[in-house]
Amino acid sequence: MLLSLPWHAHADTNAPVERVEGNCRFILHNYPLTKTDGERINRVVSDLLKRQAEAFEFSVPTNLELRIRMFGRFPDFCQYGRTNYLVTDGEYAGNEITNMAGYFSPRENEVVTWRQKDPSYLANNILHECSHALSFSQFRFLPRWLNEGCAVFFSFPRNVRDLSDDMSLRGRWLRLKQWHEQGSLPKVPAFVDQTPEEFRKLPPERSYIVSWSLFQFLMSNPENRKAMNGMVRRQQRRRDFAPCSELLEELYPGGLAKLEKDWHSWIVRGAASVLPKPEKAKE
Repeated sequence: MLLSLPWHAHADTNAPVERVEGNCRFILHNYPLTKTDGERINRVVSDLLKRQAEAFEFSVPTNLELRIRMFGRFPDFCQYGRTNYLVTDGEYAGNEITNMAGYFSPRENEVVTWRQKDPSYLANNILHECSHALSFSQFRFLPRWLNEGCAVFFSFPRNVRDLSDDMSLRGRWLRLKQWHEQGSLPKVPAFVDQTPEEFRKLPPERSYIVSWSLFQFLMSNPENRKAMNGMVRRQQRRRDFAPCSELLEELYPGGLAKLEKDWHSWIVRGAASVLPKPEKAKE
């Protein structure tokens, strides 16, 4: 388990915690973060930065600092988010903040979260939002589905994954399998070409799982990853908007129809690269 949160009363901590080795700088608002937990967060975030940089084939800036603002009280988190939570294109969505565990603010370039009863959930959330922070620092543009799928993927590192994480991942795959059996998986061209506004209107329990699975699938072998990174690099260079479907049709071996077929087959096989290896049946 990454975090072990103390539940005793704590003095006012509206100041940065003592600086510890790593990329994270903490700003605390009545939040009892211990130095030990600060060091743990820094270690796993540093590992996240390395793995995400490797996935997208770039080097992590040596001077990268991730600012993490942590609130001890949910109402304070909501109040801060009403003026700080920027969704997209200059639009604020403070009315949506009450359903969130945390977010990354591009305007302030900081991760914002609050004290939660489940340490594993908090740890996953911090990693998720730090993934967004790294993507923001590296890319001029990243499709919303790829941004979210990447963040979900990197929020469950194998070296600190516990039972609740394994159950969460297994539940995601079971829903994918069910949607496949029902024939209700979205068509890849339409899904990858959604605008940020269209993506936000989808039920999160569906859009995030599909995004996570597509990213997982594109990360599943070197050929797929090459197509994904080719798409990302092209979108950074071109001034005119290049739809994901257009680029994947060109870059994925066999085109979009083959990609969709391969993705479905990957789901049916059980997404073995995502889930813990099943125990062998006793003879």
